[in-house]
Amino acid sequence: MFSSRKMDFFLIGLLVFCLPIMFHLQVIIQLNASISDVLIIFVLLWAIANKENRGIIASVLAKYHLIIIYILLLIYFCLVSMINYFTNIFVDFPYGVSAVLKLSVNFMYVFIFLVYIEKYKEKILLHVLRWWKYTALVVAIICIGSVLLYRVGIDNGLTLQGRALATLNDPNLAALYLIVSLSFIALYSILKQKKVTINLSMILVLVALFTTASRGGILSIVLSVMAVLFIVFMAGRMKELILFVSIAIIGCLIVYWVNSYSSMISFAVERVTNIGSEGDGTSYRVFLWESAIEMWVRNPIIGVGIGQFISYSPEIFGYTFYNIPHNTYLTFLSETGILGFCAFIWFPLYLISKLVTGVVSSGNKVYFYLLIGLIAIAIQAISINIENIRFIWLFLTIAFVFIRHVPNQGTFLYAQHLEVKK
Repeated sequence: MFSSRKMDFFLIGLLVFCLPIMFHLQVIIQLNASISDVLIIFVLLWAIANKENRGIIASVLAKYHLIIIYILLLIYFCLVSMINYFTNIFVDFPYGVSAVLKLSVNFMYVFIFLVYIEKYKEKILLHVLRWWKYTALVVAIICIGSVLLYRVGIDNGLTLQGRALATLNDPNLAALYLIVSLSFIALYSILKQKKVTINLSMILVLVALFTTASRGGILSIVLSVMAVLFIVFMAGRMKELILFVSIAIIGCLIVYWVNSYSSMISFAVERVTNIGSEGDGTSYRVFLWESAIEMWVRNPIIGVGIGQFISYSPEIFGYTFYNIPHNTYLTFLSETGILGFCAFIWFPLYLISKLVTGVVSSGNKVYFYLLIGLIAIAIQAISINIENIRFIWLFLTIAFVFIRHVPNQGTFLYAQHLEVKK
């Protein structure tokens, strides 16, 4: 039992650590994969081989059926959209199949983490958050260090024209990972009953977020904090409002202080303030969004087919696009129709409603930080495609677990309190 438990914790920690280590895999088409995608297969086999987990799997299916139904429904309506493969003139079959396969891989991540959370409860959750914190710290240091090196004329290959991307292949992905990490580091501090939630790790992650110069990432975190502060204000929770406004001010002061000593952040601020200016790419993205809407209008029920935005473009516009919509919502709407879009959107809306209710009714800091992360993800999904990003699915999973347990007399917090006393 001890060796099995030790192996379980090692594998889950390794998955978390390897998650942001991404690479391009060329298999007919180019895939953006993670080292964890290879490890997850071995972890799945290890979990299934353990007879003790069979009863736990049954418990997971009963207790966390909503998120499992969510993913399966999403995969189902993606498959349904493939009916249009028989009517489209041009079809990119490999790209469509890969989209479904990537969703299936995400399902494996969700399933594995739910099994081990159910098996080890708070201990494995703390283990995940601890390793996420350490990994995010490494990513943040790489981001900051790479940009500093680039500024002095040394390109180590971990930046894109001066924008940090670390090991995530794309500055926007790096920004999204750092945003998720901010929420998880805060949760870890809460579960460890730290008196001060803000710590050095969060400061480094926040600074690293600006080194990505991701306009969507920076705007999403700013707007999400403002949205949650507004909710707290409308709920009349002045004590929590003062606390969280103070945290926001501290964050602004840190950014200002770093900016006064380095030009790293000023570059990011300049990119944000220049949104919509000529040559920044915004007009082209708007064109892609308008094109996605037009595709949906022509195929309102099941869309043009999963993964077919580019290959379907000649049928409407007479020439082939070279980019996807860069908008998660419009991608599902155009490729899977209203059915696939509803299958995609209902669960995040459910989580947001539960978190908002939690913030209003209890003021628990867990709800606050999860809501900031989830709203930031929802905002950034307007400018990039996030449906196949592994750590987003893990964020949804852990948020769902917290939502189920925190109202139950603060299960996680209470259990950790007992652990500390022992």
